Amino acid sequence: MRKLFLITFLSILFTAGLAFAKSDKNIMPVLKFAGTKYTLMYSAESKETGGYINEYYKAHQTYTSWTELIGVHHYPTAFYPLEHAQEFADYLNESGVPASLETDEKNNEAMMYFVVVDRHKLPIIVEFNIFKYVKSPVCGTVGLQYARRYRLNSPLEIDKAKKEILKIGLKYIKRLDKLKVPEVINLNIDNGKYSLKEGCNNEIENLN
Repeated sequence: MRKLFLITFLSILFTAGLAFAKSDKNIMPVLKFAGTKYTLMYSAESKETGGYINEYYKAHQTYTSWTELIGVHHYPTAFYPLEHAQEFADYLNESGVPASLETDEKNNEAMMYFVVVDRHKLPIIVEFNIFKYVKSPVCGTVGLQYARRYRLNSPLEIDKAKKEILKIGLKYIKRLDKLKVPEVINLNIDNGKYSLKEGCNNEIENLN
């Protein structure tokens, strides 16, 4: 009887251990920026660039409800960060979105910031973006992004949002410039959970 109890206990313990190990797979990487924690909640491969996009959100925020995010964008075929940043800045300016671009040729880095306003429907979206472009340690370019989004119910609120952006803008640009660019996670993640595919298990083990 005692031997049977021991076998049963070990079986339960082993099963529980597997359950814990499985749940550990969904422990997401965390970044700290401006005193706030951001958790990796979304990751997908871009059809346009062939690289992965990672998005980190604040607690209790999602892909559709975020107010601030940290993004990590991999551009595997953009071999020169300065050229990639300039091309993006030119595209924004030609689209009617004024973009400011600062380049550091010595370190092959660039900083860009701009504000996008979408007035087509309510809520009106005002979004402040900062991008830092650096050479990828693997291939191409990595873009580190900070974005702050305002959802407004009246055009009168746009000026108020822009004033806040002017107040915080320089401080956040400096902070993003100092933030270490995290490793790009080349896995599909949705709502903070890994979407497991064949061959991904070893990559997940290396993250934890």
